[in-house]
Amino acid sequence: MYKGLSHGRYFGWGGASDKWGGQLLTYSPNDFSNPDDFMKEVIEIDEAYKDKCLAKFNIENKYPENRITPVLFTKTGVWLSMLHRNFFHWFKIDKRKNVLVLSDCRIVRLESADKKNIDAVIYQEGGVEKKGVFDFYFLTAGAFESARILLSSEMAANDKVFFSDHLSQKMFRVYGSTVIGKEDFVFRLRGTSLITKRIIGEVDNVSYYLHPVFNMKFPFFEMVKEILFYKKFSFSKTGDYLVTTFKDIPHVAGFVWSMLAHRKMYVMNNEWDFYIDIENPTKDSFVSLSNEKDKYGLPGLDVHYNVGQEAVAIYEKAKQTSKEYLESCNVNFDVVAEKIDVQTCEDIYHPYGMFSFNSVDDYYSHWNNMLMISTGVLTRSGGINPTAALLPLVEDFVANRLKPVA
Repeated sequence: MYKGLSHGRYFGWGGASDKWGGQLLTYSPNDFSNPDDFMKEVIEIDEAYKDKCLAKFNIENKYPENRITPVLFTKTGVWLSMLHRNFFHWFKIDKRKNVLVLSDCRIVRLESADKKNIDAVIYQEGGVEKKGVFDFYFLTAGAFESARILLSSEMAANDKVFFSDHLSQKMFRVYGSTVIGKEDFVFRLRGTSLITKRIIGEVDNVSYYLHPVFNMKFPFFEMVKEILFYKKFSFSKTGDYLVTTFKDIPHVAGFVWSMLAHRKMYVMNNEWDFYIDIENPTKDSFVSLSNEKDKYGLPGLDVHYNVGQEAVAIYEKAKQTSKEYLESCNVNFDVVAEKIDVQTCEDIYHPYGMFSFNSVDDYYSHWNNMLMISTGVLTRSGGINPTAALLPLVEDFVANRLKPVA
């Protein structure tokens, strides 16, 4: 069961949603040992425009990527505040005089006589089908919604769009300090955003990463996440919130003190978890148009999601490499996933590998008057949430390729 489209995710390109994860991470030459030509250019553009793109969020990331073993390195990123990670709000899109926002609309299809030039966009508004004609189009509806639009427009390569995603598995329970070797993996507060760190590796051209997860058994922390992230605040549950808060006053006080005074994440009982996420190496997952209709009366998507024994082999190798690293640093830990069951791994909605481009130029010029922006255009997702890795491509395209209308 693929949960990426049903567990609180909205359509939209990453940050166009209140429920986007909010990680600002980009690629570097460390990320892939054997990238294809397209990903090589993506890395170059990320390196060139990373600082300029982060500056739009009033953020600097000067933290180096540190090689901690011959096959593992650390990457530091920014996790935007749960209260402020929607691009539309961040950049005040609805306040811009040259932007017209059409709400409660549904794209039906794109019209193109030659599959190279977009002639019009057909959309529903208030149950009425309408046509819009523009000089240039940006398809930024998210990986799966973009696939639905292209399939509905008969502009996909065939009647299926293949994809992959990350698989996530809790692997190690760590006891004691968040410092491992010379690296501290605790989240630190900058403004209302968090500075995070992860370990990235690669097995047989499949990326994986270890990321720390804190306070999974801390009801107060889980309640805060539910209210801020899932927007599940209810006045009728005020009593429950107060009970949860006062039930464990010492930990609540420690959490508040750590965040306000020390500007870092509180770690309950000095216990925390390392999850290992891998690129799903199984290649036969795909989406296709469904016979079922959505609330607008349009075909939805069927999702065929497959996880095979290839993933088990990758997990076992990633687990062993990570275990050896923790042991070399004298970390006190338990393995909590002795046996890997990939059928129970969580998919985390980082879709990639949906569309194929030989180069960035091929990607930019695939349509004469449209650019599709979603993680689905990436050949690999690597060891990061790939949304922000696309921001430099947008910057490069607008600066160097988008021709002004006369």
